[in-house]
Amino acid sequence: MTVSPTVADADALAAAAHHGQTDKAGRPYIEHPRAVAAILAEQGHGDHAVMAGLLHDVVEDTPISLDDLRAAGFPEAVVSAVDAVSRRDGETYMDMIRRAAADPLGRLVKLADNAHNSSEERLANLDPEAAAFLRRRYAKARAVLLPLPFRAAEPTTKEEP
Repeated sequence: MTVSPTVADADALAAAAHHGQTDKAGRPYIEHPRAVAAILAEQGHGDHAVMAGLLHDVVEDTPISLDDLRAAGFPEAVVSAVDAVSRRDGETYMDMIRRAAADPLGRLVKLADNAHNSSEERLANLDPEAAAFLRRRYAKARAVLLPLPFRAAEPTTKEEP
């Protein structure tokens, strides 16, 4: 019998994959996926969501592939969520957001990612123009990602790359 990877295994893989990477404020990058995973855990979304939160940037930002995640034994729901939130070559940000919104677990991960990325604590580390751009971008994404009772009209402005 094969043992499925745990949240601790996902954390170790994300830490190794993002080793040496820093965010725009110069902080160790692993702090971001861990914060996204913590949001998902606090909301009670379960281990698959937490694993996907930890791994949400590994395919987009490291040499790790979806097939690598499958080979490591991660559940297909986790791999699908990571796929849903990983931007593809030539894809606009809003196209990726719409794709993430179509995957139930991917939507949760992207909402948690958006919440962490749009926190004023993080945005305060950026220059005002970049912070303002990101506030607009994340608001447009939330308009698509939030479930219908909470969703505002989908933005109709020109898409950002």
